Amino acid sequence: MVTYPARLVSKTKLSPDISDFCFEIETGSFSGLEPGAHIDVHLGEGLVRQYSIWDWSADKTRLNVAVKQERQGRGGSVAMHQLAIGDRLEIGGARNHFRLKGHRQHITLIAGGIGATPLLAMARQLVAEGADFRIYYLVRSQDHAAFHDQFCQLGLSGQYHLHCDDVDGVFDFQTLVQSMPLNGDIYTCGPEPMLNAVLEAGKHMRGGTIHFERFAAATDVVTSPNSTFEVEINSSGAIFEVPEDQSLLQVLQDKGLSVDVGCTEGLCGSCMVDVLSGEVDHRDGILTPEEQATNDYMCVCVSRAKSKRLVLAL
Repeated sequence: MVTYPARLVSKTKLSPDISDFCFEIETGSFSGLEPGAHIDVHLGEGLVRQYSIWDWSADKTRLNVAVKQERQGRGGSVAMHQLAIGDRLEIGGARNHFRLKGHRQHITLIAGGIGATPLLAMARQLVAEGADFRIYYLVRSQDHAAFHDQFCQLGLSGQYHLHCDDVDGVFDFQTLVQSMPLNGDIYTCGPEPMLNAVLEAGKHMRGGTIHFERFAAATDVVTSPNSTFEVEINSSGAIFEVPEDQSLLQVLQDKGLSVDVGCTEGLCGSCMVDVLSGEVDHRDGILTPEEQATNDYMCVCVSRAKSKRLVLAL
């Protein structure tokens, strides 16, 4: 995975627990900057974390990510908030598994807390296109609405709705879905309970698709017990056994095969590999049910096989 030397040029507190970080590339410009994209931030000692890009400069030499301070997290949040202006680090090239699709039916954006980052970038693009859309920004309280000012600066008028739980109560996703135009799509990102509520309400959509991004592995996914299976490498014909107590990624790495690695939780898509044959036991958090049903690709860090063998395009 290509990385770019960069330095932190600004650090701004947006709410009690969310800060914005602006990184500047040292030479050249960043590539792949588009709504929904995320980057790998290399924080030293093997610690790599993924953050969605919510803004970038016109010359693509600077980009912004926002990070929620979580002391009970996996270390990335603490390391990010310990960075000081001028600190240098490596940033991995942008990847995008949450991009706006080409068609432009009515679009509803639903952002929860820090999940506003990719949706703010989407809203900015949709405004530029003159698209028909609405955005709902759900937060605990007004002081936790880290991106309220940024949304207001887009001139959205009646398209933008801020929902504060402490004042407005529980958000009614069912009513929202029922009020959507025919064949409208939903793009949503936020905490797991909110995503689950959106997906449940979405069962009653009148056409359209729900596109979502998770920031943490789903905790309510029912998976079958691990079983041993085989993986065949298409380029060489080599066949390896994947035992119950090892991931497919571990086996591929042990056999000397090069696979990009990021979160190792099925959330970033770094380890996505094309599947040529076999049925996948999908356990990732980024592919939609429709994408999973194709069996065309898989996240080898968490997903396994339902069939006795998978053939991978490696």
